[in-house]
Amino acid sequence: MAKRKRLEADAEQVAVYLTPAEKLVMDVIAARRKKRNEERTSPSEIVADSLWKVLTESEGVAKEKIQELLNVQAEKTEEPNNLKVFPKN
Repeated sequence: MAKRKRLEADAEQVAVYLTPAEKLVMDVIAARRKKRNEERTSPSEIVADSLWKVLTESEGVAKEKIQELLNVQAEKTEEPNNLKVFPKN
């Protein structure tokens, strides 16, 4: 059976540097999630979950607010309706 892809299509790779203690924390979280049969056990998923937790609980920013910001950016990048695309010959 093929391994299920768990990353979003628009996910980008970034460099994150961890101390040995921080790497151990990540390993402990992954091991505990695996023991509970949770699906989000990869380092990327653990970091993403942690970032959302900090943003929502510590910073007081709702996840919906971030989605709204993404939607506004997507609307700005769309072409204006008055442009006509001519076929290439």
